[in-house]
Amino acid sequence: MIMDPELMHSIVGSYLKTPERVLVPSFTQNDQSAPTHHSVSLEVNLPKMLHSPNSQALILALKTLQEKIHRLDLERTQAEDNLNVLSREAAQYKKALENETNERNLAHQELIKQKKDITIQLSSAQSRCTLLEKQLEYTKRMVLNVEREKNMILEQQAQLQREKEQDHLKLQAKLEKLDVLEKECFKLTTTQKTAEDKIKYLEEKLKEEEHHRKLFQDKASELQTGLEINRILMSSVSNPKRSKEKKKSSKSASASHSVKASRQNLLQTMQHYGPHILPKRAEVTEPRRLYKPTRSTSQRKAVPPDSGKSICICNNVSELLMAMQDELDQMSMKHQELLNQIKETESHSVFENAECELEHLVKKMEIKVEQISKLKKHQDNVRKLQQKVQNSKMSEASGIQQEDNYPNGSNNLKNSPRKCLLNNPLQKSSNFHPIRVRNLQMKLRRDDIMWEQ
Repeated sequence: MIMDPELMHSIVGSYLKTPERVLVPSFTQNDQSAPTHHSVSLEVNLPKMLHSPNSQALILALKTLQEKIHRLDLERTQAEDNLNVLSREAAQYKKALENETNERNLAHQELIKQKKDITIQLSSAQSRCTLLEKQLEYTKRMVLNVEREKNMILEQQAQLQREKEQDHLKLQAKLEKLDVLEKECFKLTTTQKTAEDKIKYLEEKLKEEEHHRKLFQDKASELQTGLEINRILMSSVSNPKRSKEKKKSSKSASASHSVKASRQNLLQTMQHYGPHILPKRAEVTEPRRLYKPTRSTSQRKAVPPDSGKSICICNNVSELLMAMQDELDQMSMKHQELLNQIKETESHSVFENAECELEHLVKKMEIKVEQISKLKKHQDNVRKLQQKVQNSKMSEASGIQQEDNYPNGSNNLKNSPRKCLLNNPLQKSSNFHPIRVRNLQMKLRRDDIMWEQ
């Protein structure tokens, strides 16, 4: 059916473009199932319907129906379009949902992977933490050990410093002792030298005194012979000339008495002005008296007074020898102490110092032993010399005693006044004056008497 152009371009039909031919649908239920059959029948019956009297109403109805069909068609197409859009949107949504699901799955997997990675990292971090904790604990122990070792080293250094200071103090004390020992050794050497010089001086003095003693003995023997000659001359005078003989005898007795008295006064003056000067001369000259001494007196006189000096010299030498022996004992004790110190010490410097000191001490001990041996030899020589001098003096004293024991001339002088004067020499010496000492010194020879300076 060809539609009216006005209808085609009406407001109703302007909703969608109306087709040029409109198919009349059937009002049965099967119209929808067979649209093609109804459209053919409608096209056949349409010209007939247009020429019917109700064509206008039919046309209007048809137009209305066409509009409805067209509207429905539009709605169908719109619904199809909407369905297509919905299907497309559903597909897109499904696709988007699938994409989102995939993304979620990927994100979940990524999250799981990250979680696994984080778990692995956490476990590794924990293992590292445990390792670091162990390392920290080990480091703390090492630090504590290092601090302990440091403290021990500091204590050892302090101990070594204290030991070094103690060793220095000991070394200083030993050096001071060594200085003292050297000073004492020097003093001992000087005392030894002075003792040797003194011994030599005393030996020379003994020789000089021996010489002067011999001179005194010679002088005494000369005086004794002079007295004997006077006695013989007095006895040879005849009896008629008794008065002259008495005078001569009194003169000779007075002369001999004056000689003896001068000798006694001289000895007493020497003892008074110098009691330490030549004490043995008086002992030697006293046995020349004209009276006969007893045996005990002669034995006492025979002992030389210089034996006290000899004993003093021997005592000095013995004391010096004992002092040197004590020093040698001290050195031996110090030697033993140094040996013990060398055995017990662990320090190399202390060992070397002790060894050097030991060598020095050994040298000093050797020198001291040589000095002691020399002093002992000197002491033996002095004793031998003193023994020889004493033996010679004893022999001379015994000879003098034998001369005094001769009875000749002693009986003739019993009643003489000279005996009384000889028995009491202090009476004569009480009136002794220094002028007479000067006169006697001028009369006697200068070599007979030795005065100490």
